Amino acid sequence: MGYQLVTGKPDAMDHLVFTTVFNHNNTFYKAALAETISWEGHLTGTYDVLLQSGRGTQRLTLVKIADRWRAGNEVEQIGVVQQEVVDMLGAVIGEVRG
Repeated sequence: MGYQLVTGKPDAMDHLVFTTVFNHNNTFYKAALAETISWEGHLTGTYDVLLQSGRGTQRLTLVKIADRWRAGNEVEQIGVVQQEVVDMLGAVIGEVRG
């Protein structure tokens, strides 16, 4: 699965933001992922995701529990994201983090 990094200002610490596209079960997905930053400016170890397909758009948080990414339980999440889709997003995070 490929990805496209989104860059920020030159000469500044850049928090990770990227986009990716993929197919799963005959559904084409587009996703934008960003490292979650606390209001104090610290990394939280999670990723905010905007996931879009022909079925709609979802906003969710990916949380790593042990060695597997899971969708969080935040109020803004609409519907339930299949774990297979979360696994694909987790794989691209691993690819970007290399």
